Amino acid sequence: MRLLPPHKISSTLLDVVLEAKKELVLVSPYVNLTYWKQLAGALTAARQRGVRISMYIRDENPVHREQVEALGISPKLINSLHAKLYYNETSGLVTSLNLLSSSNSNTIEIGYQLESPAELEELRSFVQQHIAPFEQRPAVGSVKRGPQQLPFGAVLDEYLCEEVDEDTFIDQDQDDELRVRALNNTFYVAIEHPGNRFILRGVISGAEADRFPSKQRRHFNSSALRYALERGGFGRYDMVRAELPQRLATNDLDQLSHPEQKRLITLVAEFIVAVRAFKDDYHG
Repeated sequence: MRLLPPHKISSTLLDVVLEAKKELVLVSPYVNLTYWKQLAGALTAARQRGVRISMYIRDENPVHREQVEALGISPKLINSLHAKLYYNETSGLVTSLNLLSSSNSNTIEIGYQLESPAELEELRSFVQQHIAPFEQRPAVGSVKRGPQQLPFGAVLDEYLCEEVDEDTFIDQDQDDELRVRALNNTFYVAIEHPGNRFILRGVISGAEADRFPSKQRRHFNSSALRYALERGGFGRYDMVRAELPQRLATNDLDQLSHPEQKRLITLVAEFIVAVRAFKDDYHG
């Protein structure tokens, strides 16, 4: 057993998935791989090459269940699950890391890599004795739900990669705000409540902020948005803020209707391009 530094835990997990040939067991209470595309792709590839996959997750969150089912894997639901461990036929990982995009990018985790046959057999026995027997079986006659609308962040990510910057990266923080890295800058997308106001923010430097009053009309001229300068201070960045005047019907980005999604995604793309042009105007 070997203690891993935090920056190697997610890559070790990926190796466990990629190197699985016969067996892959994943135990994680929470699963959301919307922004962890590399791991989602590795799991899909493992299933397609015939690896027998068992995935144990907590039973009370239907969104996490749908995430697993979208990968073509039937999750095994366990009440009060808190353990996190992953193994194939030759190596394993016991860790604090959930299968969450946020865990991969925003948190400090601990993990031990298991490599010997004896250690793997102990881990396999632990699952069979303490986890597998407590699987919650679906109720007889339960209705299977149809396909769910993709999360707003996933749709936005795909659009921005195609239309703005192929290297776009999106993750979600604790307050359900999306953080977007595109065109070498950081942006934030959120619904502000109370009020259900759709808000966009783009990071700018202090010197760029000083020029905002004189350059605003040149770069920020969409009639759909109201623009303002947000001064940071106390370790916070200065920002260009854009707000949609009309209130939305929900305070959850993932509950937006499809027409709302399409409209707002276009506004996000236009805002990102406008902020980039404003910054380039200062440095040009």
